[in-house]
Parts: sequence; structure tokens; C-alpha cells
Amino acid sequence: MAEADTTPPAANALAESQLALRDRLVDAGRLIPTGVAGLFGRDVVFEAVVSGVGALVAAAGEDDHPTRVSYPPLIPKVDFDKIGYLRNFPELVGPVFSFVGDAADHRAVVERLDGDAPYGDLLTQTEVTLTPACCYPIYPSVTGALGAGGAVFETCAYCFRHEPSVDPMRLQAFRQHEHIRIATPDEVLDWRARWLERAPELLSALGLDVISDIANDPFFGRAGRLMKMSQREQQLKIEFLVDVYGDEHRTACSSINYHQDHFGHTFGIHTDDGADAHSSCIGFGLERCTVALFNQHGTDVAQWPSPVRDRLGL
Repeated sequence: MAEADTTPPAANALAESQLALRDRLVDAGRLIPTGVAGLFGRDVVFEAVVSGVGALVAAAGEDDHPTRVSYPPLIPKVDFDKIGYLRNFPELVGPVFSFVGDAADHRAVVERLDGDAPYGDLLTQTEVTLTPACCYPIYPSVTGALGAGGAVFETCAYCFRHEPSVDPMRLQAFRQHEHIRIATPDEVLDWRARWLERAPELLSALGLDVISDIANDPFFGRAGRLMKMSQREQQLKIEFLVDVYGDEHRTACSSINYHQDHFGHTFGIHTDDGADAHSSCIGFGLERCTVALFNQHGTDVAQWPSPVRDRLGL
């Protein structure tokens, strides 16, 4: 006798909607499957929209005169460990492993390879890990005294989170475009307040149905539940959610986090008075924004509303 399906109907409906959107994007050639969930190639049309969204995110922060920096999608393991990502989000991490053995060790690896057997235990962890958030390399780079007015940065890079899914809004490899403020608490909160207005305006102007809501990061385990509660109570994370799969299943295309003095304390970043600096970052998921736009306006950009195309330079 077949086992009864106990999956809630709402979950089934959501998964069907996610698969349908993924298939529309694949059929149109916007996304190119690789055979691994959440890992896709992108065609030239998809990349044109990504570039347009990125340009708008950059322009939205121009008045802050950020220092623009670029990093590869890797971060030193020592900095990654200090940040605490493995402690808080172990299921999402991407440490990099490589082979460092001799000829005999290599033969053992090849034997496993030829036998289609796992070989991860024969590899060695390197000194780098895949970057889960593109702002992370910045904080170790500004160790010491900030000077008057603090600092503002802008960066964009591929990020990785081990989160395989059929949902094209939730990829394992994706790009974040971020603006980062490091300064006194008052300066950081003032900057944050401006972005709480800018972010929904930017997304709404592209024809997306967006709302703002208090949120929390997916902290792991029993201690993580307390951290989630604290983060919500202090309103440290605000997400900008768009309607892709219905109002009850909105997805964040952007979020703003107030870290308080976490990074200042961790990396010895100080304000003029010697206190640990506070920081905040606003990040836009460029693939999420792009997929949301294809869902909203269709997979043929030639049919998109003229104001949206003009804003994106399409």
C-alpha cells in the first residue's frame, strides 16, 4: 500500500509555482541548467537585466560617496571564522578543500574517483572559504581608527550559500550588490534610515510589488532561536519582500542589517573617541531582483513596460 502524502497542500502549491517559474525561465533560455539544484548559467538577456539593476543600486547610493571596492568570491578562513558564520549558519557554508598529498595519496583519490566513491576525506581544507556575503571582506580591511565621519563602501560579488532548491529565487551561487556604513551609532542609524526609504522606492519603480518587514537571519540550533528573537525584537534586520509566489510567500530581494558593534569589536575598528565602530549594510540580490522582474513582466524584455526598460537601460 502506497504511503500517504502528508505534505501540506500549501507547500505543494508553492513548490509547483517555483518549478513553473524555473521552467519558464529555462524554456526561454534565460537560465541554463547545470544538473545541480540552484546552479544555473545565465544568457545575455538575463545578464543585461542584472547589469541594469546593479547600475540602479549603485546610483541610489551615489550621494553617500562610497569607496568602491572589489573582492573575489573568497574570504580568508581566519576572517570567516572570526565573523562566526560557521557557528551561526553551518548548513550554508562553503569551505574550500584541495589535494595536498603525494603520489600514493593521489592514487587513493583516483581509485575512489574511478569507483564513483566519495573522496572528500582525502582532501585538505585550504586557507580560504567561499564568501557568503560580499561585505565580509571589507571589515578586516578597515581595522584601526576610522577618522571623522567614518567610512562608506560599495561592493558587488558572487556569493555562495549551500542551499540547493528548485526555487529560482534561491540560488547557491548569486550576486550581491551592497552598500556598507561603518561609523558611530548615530551616523550608522542615520544612513540606515535613508536606505529604508531608498530600497523600496528602487524596487517599486521597476514595477515590483514590494513591502518592508522585520526579519531575522536563519541562525542554527537552540541558541539560534534566541538570536532570532533578539534580532527581531531590536529590529536589526529589515527585508524588502516582493510578491512572486503570492502574498503569503513573499521573497526578500533586498535586506538591510544593523550589526551594532559586532564587526567593530571583532576586527578592532574604532571611531574617533576610541569606541568600537558600529556598522550596517544594505544588500540587493541581483539574481533575485532579475528573476522577480521576469516573473512580473514576462521572459521577453521587448514586451516590458517602457519606463522599466528605460530605467534598466534595456
